[in-house]
Amino acid sequence: MMRISMKTDYGLIALKHIASQGNGNLINAKEIAQRFNLPPNLLAKILQSLSHSGIIEAQKGSGGGYRMSKSPGDVTLTEIFESIEGPVHMVMCTSAGGCCSVENLCTVKNGLVDLERKFAEFFDSVTLADV
Repeated sequence: MMRISMKTDYGLIALKHIASQGNGNLINAKEIAQRFNLPPNLLAKILQSLSHSGIIEAQKGSGGGYRMSKSPGDVTLTEIFESIEGPVHMVMCTSAGGCCSVENLCTVKNGLVDLERKFAEFFDSVTLADV
């Protein structure tokens, strides 16, 4: 079964909550962690990744927090996944420089490459607003 990681799950929860604040209102990581019972240190790292990628904006200092830098309808699942996890591939052989011990004999690589492309197209078409 294919699953998104807990990090990505936590990131989606946090993003939906930040987006729900609307009007550029700030919300801090501690509030999100408490509200959804998420590990604060892990959540802070996830929010930092999302901030570095430009999905959210971080404001430091007293009264600081996070707000959306983009409209939820302009943020794709691919952007979110890659911001949190890095490049996402279904199997090793489809990543840059990736290979495995049976790559030269593999009979499923072409099908997996096509399947991965279809997944990528789907995740590119779904936005945070759709989730």
